[in-house]
Amino acid sequence: MTYKTEQKILNASLKIFAEKGYNGATVMAIAEEAGFSEKTVFRKFKTKKNLYDTVLIKNGEKFVKEFMESLNLDIKFETPADFLRNFIKNLAKVMLNNFEFFNLSINESNEILEPMMNDAVEFMGIYIEDNIPNQNIDYKIFGFSISSFVYAITLERYFGRTYINYDEAIDNFIKNTIQCVSISKKRLMKKTSNRI
Repeated sequence: MTYKTEQKILNASLKIFAEKGYNGATVMAIAEEAGFSEKTVFRKFKTKKNLYDTVLIKNGEKFVKEFMESLNLDIKFETPADFLRNFIKNLAKVMLNNFEFFNLSINESNEILEPMMNDAVEFMGIYIEDNIPNQNIDYKIFGFSISSFVYAITLERYFGRTYINYDEAIDNFIKNTIQCVSISKKRLMKKTSNRI
């Protein structure tokens, strides 16, 4: 089987699994979406479960690669505001580019996804703390909150809902997040100076 055939099957599988979930998706629907027979799909992937796991692994690797590249780990940001603008905008871009995978990972329980999602949340907390140190916040929950908002607004855009302007919502969320971090830092500084 050629790489193009395999990739078409994987792309179709991601779409169908994201729309219908593992239990609702059928190999017939995937084969039809890819433009092949069920026999071709089974010849390459053997079982629906193997196909599903391959979709998760390949798209998970792609998502992690794009996410890590977007973080600009070698850049030292001048201010927390600069960091937050960069982080949230890039997270939104990567999530939008990989939305079917991200949506599938949120809505389906799987032994492959759970450690990956846990690692991502842990990493975000550490990354945020490295760039906005000495804050009186739970960094892991802060990162989780940011990704949850970005997911929710991206979900609305993905389904074509227009009651909220996506770009405006992201920009306003960034402004609000920066404001909250600024207030938190001022309060922490005030508490510290009152103790001295």
